[in-house]
Amino acid sequence: MEKRSPGTNGGRGGSERRISRDFNWNETPPSVAAVRLLSVAANADPTAIEPLGETVDPDTLDRLVPSMDGVSKVAFTHHGRAVVLYGDGTATVAPEDD
Repeated sequence: MEKRSPGTNGGRGGSERRISRDFNWNETPPSVAAVRLLSVAANADPTAIEPLGETVDPDTLDRLVPSMDGVSKVAFTHHGRAVVLYGDGTATVAPEDD
């Protein structure tokens, strides 16, 4: 389940904005959540963005993130976008220099 966070900011063309969503890690694996948000940020179909595996191991994300406490986070950069996944189900994507 995905919930829009009130902190979502818009930008031109989908590529210049910070996007934040709340997920239930039992329903949506963190790797899937990351790809969804990256595709929204790129204004592209999820199959059109660079594979997540070029940056991180998706299977490791899917095992690690749901086991973290609510304040812990995993952060990485994927093709110019900063991705942060929190143990509480929050996921954000922003331009790398944001």
